[in-house]
Amino acid sequence: MCTVSWIYQGAGYQLFCNRDEKHTRRPASKPQVLRRGGMRFLAPSDGDFGGTWIAVNESGLSLALLNRGPGSPAQLSRGLFVMNLIASPTLPDVTERFAASDLTDFAPFTLLALAPGLPAAMLTWDGREPGIVADADRHMPLVSSSVDPAGCKSQRRATLERIRAKSPALGPGALLAFHRSHSPQPGAHSVCMHRDDAETVSFTWVTVDGVGANMYYAAGSPCRSLAGESLSLALCGTPQTQYA
Repeated sequence: MCTVSWIYQGAGYQLFCNRDEKHTRRPASKPQVLRRGGMRFLAPSDGDFGGTWIAVNESGLSLALLNRGPGSPAQLSRGLFVMNLIASPTLPDVTERFAASDLTDFAPFTLLALAPGLPAAMLTWDGREPGIVADADRHMPLVSSSVDPAGCKSQRRATLERIRAKSPALGPGALLAFHRSHSPQPGAHSVCMHRDDAETVSFTWVTVDGVGANMYYAAGSPCRSLAGESLSLALCGTPQTQYA
């Protein structure tokens, strides 16, 4: 359960993510510098299974995971798949590894992939067939919910359109307001989500430019506080090539 948005700026991009979870989930660990397959990356860690829902590596590649319905105890955590893919140096590598992966042990998900100078890619698994949308920018924002998925998607997109009408350029300030929004009221459909059994539990803001990657992470609902911590990583300069 998440809401993910992004914009491109200069040589890079900015990625915003609200993570929505049930109160029964253990708290996540704050972002750390981790390494997988020789690739350094920044990511928080899920408190229950040790995977992650958002990560950025030293090549400037970011991944953001949105669950599409609950998994079963017999299935692997989808966050572990993100941990494996983040070792990819380029966006084409991500899509190739995704296409070659056996996903049968994972519950359905949507995975956003961003890299400097390229359109966003959206990788989907519905439990039967994988899918790749090579240019996913028209799908922004991405929304998932375990309660009324279609209604939440419609309401949150309408909220963004109202913000866009006031701020056509859609800069970081506008997307920050979007992720803190309770429009039309605090509840299951608002971007900053609040239900009796669940709520938005963290806000993550990833910035990638021509020099480095920064991850700002604030635990708790963004409507209450944005007090958090930043962690940075220098880019290694691996070139990105167009995915066709």
